[in-house]
Amino acid sequence: MAVWALAVLAGALALPASAPPPETELGRVQVQGESAIAREKKTLAQLFKAETLFEKFHALAPAAPLKIRVYARTRAEQAAQLDLALVTPAGRLPVPLDEEDRFVIDPAWHALDPRTEVRSRLPDGRVTWRPDIRTPGLPPGERRLGDLRLQCRVGFDSGVARGLVGLARLLSFAFDECDDPEWSPSNFADRPVFAVTLMHGERWLSVSAGLLHGLRDGGGQDYDWGFALRERMFRVPLGDASWPDDTRVLLEAMDDPPAPPEPGLRELHDDWVHAALALAPGLTVADVEARVGRADDDTRFDSGRRLLRHLHVTTQRAGPQRLELVSLFGADGRLQKSTLRRLGRDQRY
Repeated sequence: MAVWALAVLAGALALPASAPPPETELGRVQVQGESAIAREKKTLAQLFKAETLFEKFHALAPAAPLKIRVYARTRAEQAAQLDLALVTPAGRLPVPLDEEDRFVIDPAWHALDPRTEVRSRLPDGRVTWRPDIRTPGLPPGERRLGDLRLQCRVGFDSGVARGLVGLARLLSFAFDECDDPEWSPSNFADRPVFAVTLMHGERWLSVSAGLLHGLRDGGGQDYDWGFALRERMFRVPLGDASWPDDTRVLLEAMDDPPAPPEPGLRELHDDWVHAALALAPGLTVADVEARVGRADDDTRFDSGRRLLRHLHVTTQRAGPQRLELVSLFGADGRLQKSTLRRLGRDQRY
């Protein structure tokens, strides 16, 4: 911390303790389609609890440091306006963010009243927070499952990340949301995400699109991933112990080139499958639905992109197979790419 910052901090400590009251949660209110639940601030107490949880579960990601990331939640262009600071009795003490809008918890903060707020200047409802825990050396577009498991423990058990709302919050006390074998709280990719694949040795799993973009959730814009962050939101089966912590989590971005189809799909005897595999960039939504039928899910993003999802069961000699076709359209309404994948027996639609 710079000398001038330490001086401001020392002044804050010298004044009588008149820190802001503990953070309170507002009720669910709709204001012009935007959630009014307090999001723009966290307390030092929450950050200190995150540190404690990080040390407790650090074995999940032993080489990774703890950073906290702040996201412009409603409009991506507002990231430059996050303007994070400690709000002390002596005034605002700026908290520097790196190029990914992350900061580290300064040890000097432990001398402050734990009720002290870390706050963004963006209006309430336009910011959200997550721990950002990454093992060094991973290539772009790849995460480590143990890192994501630790992020969940640190973020959702400390209050740094927003948890569930309403009745879901009450029910959450009956189960551990970071230990669910089929589901997880929300994560955000660095870029708009199209597909997620788990890989460990020769084993791999394509995660259903039903776990991306909040597709199967009913919370709408009130969830942390509403608005601009919806394109980047993904879930993985954190609690499935059959996947070890060093499992690779590969994130295919919407702007990445299309991946080749899974092996063996072209050999399936099913006209619908071959129509799905024949889809080519440039088709319209009407073209695609004329070839493979009406979509089961139709998701529109703030960027103008659109995602169609078709579900299909094909009966083969080896038995029925559940398939998922995901088609991505640009803001111009033209197909950018599509993927057809098998869904595992235990995967959710």
